[in-house]
Amino acid sequence: MLDKKEIELEVGLSWDGEEKIENSAKIFLSASGDDLAVRLVAPYYGDLAPPGGQPGEPYSNLWDYEVVELFFLNDAEEYLELEFGPHAQHLVLLLKTRCWVHRCERVMLQHKWQKLPLQYTAEIQGHVWTGSAIIPGSYFPPICTKINGYAIHGTGNNRKYEAVFEVAGPQPDFHRIHKFGAFNLADILVSNSRSDHSKIWEGVLSEDDK
Repeated sequence: MLDKKEIELEVGLSWDGEEKIENSAKIFLSASGDDLAVRLVAPYYGDLAPPGGQPGEPYSNLWDYEVVELFFLNDAEEYLELEFGPHAQHLVLLLKTRCWVHRCERVMLQHKWQKLPLQYTAEIQGHVWTGSAIIPGSYFPPICTKINGYAIHGTGNNRKYEAVFEVAGPQPDFHRIHKFGAFNLADILVSNSRSDHSKIWEGVLSEDDK
């Protein structure tokens, strides 16, 4: 049973913040016990479905297709990326920022965890698609304090990138985490107030240290 409190995010800006999106995707978040329920309502643009994609299954490079995305970040710059498509494919990525003396870069931590399972369904009705997912609490890094959401659709020069919080720069890059908006996930998902990593995060971090 879902908890009553539900947070709404509107993917209402162009990626650089220069334009307001009139027909925007909406993302709704609420607790489902120790897990997070995600509900999506988005315009459907009829883009090509991911070739060979199976409903309810992970799909590599889902970001190349029509998709809505969510990012949850903590102060240690560990973050969870969630991708949802209208044809019911999904993708879960665990990432962190690693810094050296002169530069920092994002690191995907998946390795053997590359295609984490997810309970996710989607339905297309005319020019609108809806999605529903349950995200295990163990997929989140501890104490998430920032968030962003995106919608991507179109192809070639007509490819559109939309955001909850703008990520302006030389080109679209959804990993400009310093531009994410403040968001205390523990306000709706009490399990995220933990300070320790889940076993999944412990596993990928230990692999990264080798």
